[in-house]
Amino acid sequence: MSRKRGQGGLVHAGAFAADLLASLPETEQPAQPRFAVTQRQRQRADRLIAIRQDREKPEKPQQLGYLARPFILCGLPFKRPKKGATLYRRENGDEVLEIVAHPDSQIPYGMDIEVLIWTCVLAKAAMIQNGGKCPRVLEFGTGADFLKAFDLRLDGASYRRAIKRFKRIFFSTWYFGKKNARGRTRLWSFRFFDGIDLWFSDDLDSLNLPGEDFKNNRLFLSEQLREELERALPVIEMETLRAWANNPTQIYFNIWLAWRCHDATPGAKIPLMGPSGLKEQCGFEGYDCPKRGHIDFRNKVKQLLTNTKISWPECPVQLITNDPARPDHLLIERKGSPIRQRNPKRLT
Repeated sequence: MSRKRGQGGLVHAGAFAADLLASLPETEQPAQPRFAVTQRQRQRADRLIAIRQDREKPEKPQQLGYLARPFILCGLPFKRPKKGATLYRRENGDEVLEIVAHPDSQIPYGMDIEVLIWTCVLAKAAMIQNGGKCPRVLEFGTGADFLKAFDLRLDGASYRRAIKRFKRIFFSTWYFGKKNARGRTRLWSFRFFDGIDLWFSDDLDSLNLPGEDFKNNRLFLSEQLREELERALPVIEMETLRAWANNPTQIYFNIWLAWRCHDATPGAKIPLMGPSGLKEQCGFEGYDCPKRGHIDFRNKVKQLLTNTKISWPECPVQLITNDPARPDHLLIERKGSPIRQRNPKRLT
């Protein structure tokens, strides 16, 4: 409280502050906060709008990618795991994924999903030419092919990041399984790759950049992975993935949401929190504060959904927060997909 000049009474400090600010010269008025839009944000927004406009043109082919169903149901951690962590576990309903990293390596995370997508893209192209059977060995030209597929810079830093991503995938052991009616889980273990013969040499230690003389990169797939790739490969929109590069949370949310909308039951409701909620389905970590956790997570989902609708305004999903009969949830109003059904251009 502040004492008003010339009177014995007290006035509220807010009123005194307002009088004080009004008496300041105009040049001394506090500046209103401004949120600057960076050049990168502006370029991303322009790119997302262009994706939306291109989707409306039937003559404009879409570039499609693929991702095996288990990695949509149970994705990689969005952020780098804590130092020394060697085990990652994800549950989505009765689906279970565990990843055990080599002691000298790390758990795959974040944008390592590009290696998974790249492998599925190569496998899809090979299966089209092989009667639906996935070969044991997938081949591609140079390391630059991998970087170009995701619109990454062709510089030393990008190559080194790509090498680390392939190594984390290669040196990890993967476990997939399902819970039965009694809650018991049976897991099947496999290596993603039985071997890799890539541009950074056979001993996996050299950081030499790929040259024009090295064009026989090879990925040796495990039998379990080949069987999974032959079952089904859901389609994803590559341009949207490229636009959100270095934002694995948004990328996974886009992939998961498109997959859920593809075969959705109209009117389906997905709670944000709870055992079968969005938080558990997508593997969001944190948001456990009893007072603010649900509010912060709701704001996070609102931003993710807004970002999705920049390039996919027809997305048939609404965030419902004012339903007195149900907690906050996503409402899938009808089936939908960002993938056009005519004239698709496969990424090879």
